[in-house]
Amino acid sequence: LTYRVIGDGQKNFLPGSTIGAEGNIFKNAADAWSIVNPSQDVFYPRMHLGYNANNAQTSDWWLKDMSMCRLKNLELGYSLPQSLITKVAMGYARVFVRGTNLFQFSSFRLWDPELDTNNGLQYPIMATYSMGLQIRF
Repeated sequence: LTYRVIGDGQKNFLPGSTIGAEGNIFKNAADAWSIVNPSQDVFYPRMHLGYNANNAQTSDWWLKDMSMCRLKNLELGYSLPQSLITKVAMGYARVFVRGTNLFQFSSFRLWDPELDTNNGLQYPIMATYSMGLQIRF
């Protein structure tokens, strides 16, 4: 398991913490601690319109499980049979498709857990796809 502190006491980290300038506070309003919802498994410690110093304190509330499993590289290829490629004067022929960073499994949904950030403000890891043909004569 990999854990990382998110937010790190930044006053503008929470969506809505700047009265809408950093995101819609009402989007996750139901996922907040309150007297009627005293759950500890919510995203917001306590809803507040605007900046609230109590919600920006560094604490283990912001310690999130960043465990993940990612398919980094995958290549599928097929070598054409010798009986077929000798008819067109080739010694070897292979077709392939290749992908990098194809998908990941993680319960953390705010940003890519592999990014070295505590606020998600980094360019995400790109997926790449390619296909090709290898030929020898």
